[in-house]
Amino acid sequence: MTNIRRSLVIGIFLAMFVLPLALPRVGEAVPLAEQKAAAKAKAQRIRRQLEVLDVALEQTIERYNLANLQLDQAEERVAKSTRELKVARFDLRVSRETLRNRVVAMYKQRPIDIVDVIFASRSFDELASQLHTVRQISERDSEIVDEVERREAAVQAKREQLVEDRAEIRRLVADIKTKKQNIESTLAARRVMLRGVEKEIKRIEREEAAAAARAARAAAAAARNAIWRNPREIPPGPAGPGHPEVIEIAKRYLGVPYVYAAADPNVGFDCSGLVMYCYAQIGISLPHYSGYQQNMGRPVPMTALTPGDLVFKGYPVSYHVGMYAGNGTVIHAPHTGAVVSYTSLLGWQYAVRLP
Repeated sequence: MTNIRRSLVIGIFLAMFVLPLALPRVGEAVPLAEQKAAAKAKAQRIRRQLEVLDVALEQTIERYNLANLQLDQAEERVAKSTRELKVARFDLRVSRETLRNRVVAMYKQRPIDIVDVIFASRSFDELASQLHTVRQISERDSEIVDEVERREAAVQAKREQLVEDRAEIRRLVADIKTKKQNIESTLAARRVMLRGVEKEIKRIEREEAAAAARAARAAAAAARNAIWRNPREIPPGPAGPGHPEVIEIAKRYLGVPYVYAAADPNVGFDCSGLVMYCYAQIGISLPHYSGYQQNMGRPVPMTALTPGDLVFKGYPVSYHVGMYAGNGTVIHAPHTGAVVSYTSLLGWQYAVRLP
């Protein structure tokens, strides 16, 4: 019975999903041009999804970078409080040991000390005063211990709070990492889907008539010619210091793969990692987070850029950063699956010039 049910399910699946793709509809032949148009529309939808997912992944990676910075700071605070707690506990042990030794000594010497105090006193008032002094010494020792205990308790409470804060940031880092992995999985699935659609488009194109193929190529050539006949004009930027030398450094890393949260040419770069690494080589230290880099320089108009200026997508909080390379181009680390490369200045929203 189980095998029959399994065969039935497989048969239904083939009937619903596989056979419609493999066989033409009875009495209906879809023209190749319509098939191609439908496939291209599907590919375009997938590409738009990929663009949205790439932006979401970039934003998530930058949040991951920020959370890691915050986690490093939390680790330092916990380590510092741990050292303070060790010192407080040591002080408490010393104070308790001092008090214990003094009590033991007073207990052992009490009969002699009291007799000495009594016979050494020239009057009752002097006797009362000396006994009061002995009691004050004991009370002061106890107060010291109490004070050290309070300090130890305060340090312990502070450390516990810092540990809780660190745990919360660790959970945040883990959550962001999970979200990033989910987005990457979705991206991978969409890219596989896109490759399948693109293969289908190529299959259809091979079957198209030579005249239709020539017409498509002519249309594409006309579109390209229209673009080159109307280039985007980039107004010259004002004279200023800037850091054009950083572009020569950035050019060395063209072709290095995009790797999230990375800032090493032997491993890869993400967007803010590339900027941070290049500027470090001219003595300018930047954080590994585009939102912080956005606040490190003086805002400049997008029409007055100098090579080396940082350009951003996302305002008021950036999610992507690159370096203006002149002539309306930007060097950046685009997204997962891509490499450090040039791109157009079109679409960038904000710019700063580093001092």
